[in-house]
Amino acid sequence: MVQTKPHSMENRLRVVITILLLLTTPPLIHSQIATPARQSISMADTHPRLWVRDSDLQRLRSWAVASNPVYSDGLALLAQGAVEDMDNGDLPGGDDGIADWVEFPNEMYAQLFAFMSLIHPDQATRDDYAQRARTLLMHVMNLAVNGEASGQPFRDIEFSTGNRSRWWGEGFPLTVDWIYPYLSTADKATIRTVFLRWIDENLNASTTDYNHPEPIGTVNDPILLSDERAVRWSCNNYYLAHMRNIGLMAMSMDAADDAGEQLRSYLDNATGAWLYVIDHLLRNDGRGGFSPEGLEYGPEAFGYYAQFMLALHTAGEDDPAKRGQQVSIPTNPFLGTMGSAYIYSLSPATAILQSRPWIGPVYQPAWYGDGQNYFMPDFIAVFGALAVYDYNMGNTPRLEALRWVERNTPPGGSGEFLTRIRQAEIFRDAILLFLMFDPAAQEAIDPRVTMPREFYATGLGRILARTDWSKQASMFTYSLGWITIDHQHGDGNQIEYYRDGEWLTKDRTGWDGTNILCSVGRSDYHNTMALENEPSNLDPDHFLNLCHANGSQWMYVPNGDGKILATSLQDDYVFACGDATELYNSSEAESMDIAHASRSVLWLKPDHIFLYDRAESKTDGRFKRFWMNFPAAATVNGNVTSMTSPKGQQLFVSTLLPLNASISTAPAEAFDEDVANDEPMNHRLLVEATGGPKSTRFLNVVQGADAGTRVQQATLVESTSGTAFSGAAVADACVLFPVDLKAAFSPITYTVPTSVVKHYVTGLIPDAQYNIAETVNGSSRTVTISTGIFFSADQGGVLHFTTGTVGIENAQDRPYAFRLGASYPNPVIAGAAGSEEFLSIPFELASSGHVVIDVYDQNGRMITRLTDQEFIRGSHVVRLPLGAFGPGMYFYQLRSGAEHASGYFTLLR
Repeated sequence: MVQTKPHSMENRLRVVITILLLLTTPPLIHSQIATPARQSISMADTHPRLWVRDSDLQRLRSWAVASNPVYSDGLALLAQGAVEDMDNGDLPGGDDGIADWVEFPNEMYAQLFAFMSLIHPDQATRDDYAQRARTLLMHVMNLAVNGEASGQPFRDIEFSTGNRSRWWGEGFPLTVDWIYPYLSTADKATIRTVFLRWIDENLNASTTDYNHPEPIGTVNDPILLSDERAVRWSCNNYYLAHMRNIGLMAMSMDAADDAGEQLRSYLDNATGAWLYVIDHLLRNDGRGGFSPEGLEYGPEAFGYYAQFMLALHTAGEDDPAKRGQQVSIPTNPFLGTMGSAYIYSLSPATAILQSRPWIGPVYQPAWYGDGQNYFMPDFIAVFGALAVYDYNMGNTPRLEALRWVERNTPPGGSGEFLTRIRQAEIFRDAILLFLMFDPAAQEAIDPRVTMPREFYATGLGRILARTDWSKQASMFTYSLGWITIDHQHGDGNQIEYYRDGEWLTKDRTGWDGTNILCSVGRSDYHNTMALENEPSNLDPDHFLNLCHANGSQWMYVPNGDGKILATSLQDDYVFACGDATELYNSSEAESMDIAHASRSVLWLKPDHIFLYDRAESKTDGRFKRFWMNFPAAATVNGNVTSMTSPKGQQLFVSTLLPLNASISTAPAEAFDEDVANDEPMNHRLLVEATGGPKSTRFLNVVQGADAGTRVQQATLVESTSGTAFSGAAVADACVLFPVDLKAAFSPITYTVPTSVVKHYVTGLIPDAQYNIAETVNGSSRTVTISTGIFFSADQGGVLHFTTGTVGIENAQDRPYAFRLGASYPNPVIAGAAGSEEFLSIPFELASSGHVVIDVYDQNGRMITRLTDQEFIRGSHVVRLPLGAFGPGMYFYQLRSGAEHASGYFTLLR
């Protein structure tokens, strides 16, 4: 059973800043690390040692000066206001000690005062800040030491395990570490008693589902990974907060003040159990840099993770040889891709929110998961901690990228940078901002222009692509993964499309559970299919009934995961094919009637999206529906749906299959408590297969266009022989999809207008070779594709070729010429998503003959002889492996008899 949680704080948390992380690292395979139990913890023996080290203090005090605006116009003013709050009597008594949101949390204020006691240039002022921090800290400790008591201030078990502990829980151990010399022996004994109880409560928490590693007390053992669902829940925000708090408390006190090192010993548990499990998830099912819980909870949750990792580093406990790969930031593949995941999620341009224009420009990202405010949330909790680490380690490229994005991309832009510090609602954020901005550092430059335009996060199955990095760029997203934990939505096979400054279609962002569960999280609000299943065994009042009634994928209890079967990320198109069948079924709910549910989609940049959906049930009479969200009302004329956006752009949807489809549009359901603030999607399109057939196919062509542009006619194209393929021709392009994904390939023939010269045939064998023949009869062009040797499908099984201008293989009456085609991809982005480690070089021969292809570096030195053999007349493609090549520009020369031609390519690493 999935439990719900209070979320009142999320309505109050400021959402102001986003930070980029660029450096990527290769993934590592999980391995078990045997760590001796209950050994002496050899952490740094000085204070401070958590986030800030004793060796950092002189430098930080030199930053805390009037000439540094981050300090004088930011952090110092925040601290001054906090002092006034305390002097006005709001602290410590203004904190009633409840486990949820309070206006004046003692631990947050204590943390800020403790930090100022380290970095303020004046000793007397440092002493005053330290005493303030001690007063607030011990006010809580002297009450909490009396033991757990339900409903009592600072003593309820939820105080150490619930919302408050994740929002501000680091404040207690950091304050202890930062003012350690000011604490008396009696203070430390009281604190230790409280910390030991709180750790025990975290180890046995019941805040949500799968709260802690099990068996409790087991460390560095694969048995902790035996339950896949439990491993996936390790990315839950409470789980990660508990890990952080246990680890920081364990490292906060000296061995001399910890009898038997009992408190310190729990670091073994924090790293060997909690961190062990989350590390496994992030190297496997969670790989790719996206928090599985989405953009509402991910930034804070992985902030807890990064904050613990930073503390391990500054305390000297991040040696992988001692504690395992899970404690090392440099070898962590997830942390190495979080920044890329973030930046690819940003909308190309910013927007001004109609409901809150005073915020200033905000990015409206490719959202996923629960969300209460539709603009990019604050990532400072995670990226600030990483920036401090990068500063310590001299990782200048990533640190500069973090600084650039922090200053320029949060809501309000660079003009609100200092405001975000001096008015920080979470004081921790201001501390991290101070720590990451060296006042002597030069202004960082925009790093985005060096990034590829496509990104694929394989763990959650999210593809994000754009035409370029300008504000006018078009953007496309596709997602298909797993939905078995909290805050995920039924969004398998979802697509989204952004054009010229606004989303023309996207998910309907919201928080599914604030009022009526299974509302905006349902599949019918995620640009995918809704499929009726058989009645379930759920109780009538079960919250998932509304999902089931609307044909949604099963959140929390699907029968399995969505599976992306093929992808191809190219300069001119993006293709994906995914099977979501198991997301629509649930053995737990005894609802298993969906036989097949898959989608093939090809975005032909910049303005056309071809969608082919396959839906099959075991029983007749069950509805099968295609849904798409719009930001404005739409009209239906025949098989074409037209929508004019708030900015005057147009979106057309041409429905070609089913032939007898019912097409309608309507306003989206209100869901006043659930829809995110400033969410633009408010209408939607429904295409339904009439009569609820067992099997049906949806084929829709989506076209974005400027105001006043007429829709380009989309024509149904179907193969007339061989394997069944179906697709559409629009303008000069035709895209085909296999009707049945499991059907073996046999030569296909299809006919298109002669205006069609670009062909994209999907669903073929990746990298396999084919022959293509064409005949022209008046205004029609007939194309036959068979297995062969001339043209190659790409790594996603897409065969892309041009007819009418370059010639087609196997057309015997066609005259050939000696010709060297353009190599592809060029440039080659080695190691990037969708990129291959070889270059394809096409060429054509007028007659059979001996061919030599040599490759040279930019200094004219021959690197390799790629080809030295006989070729027959016709078109060919050869491949140059690039694994041993370094970055740079290269040239190649094709020679056959007396003829020769040259080309070049660039390799980026």
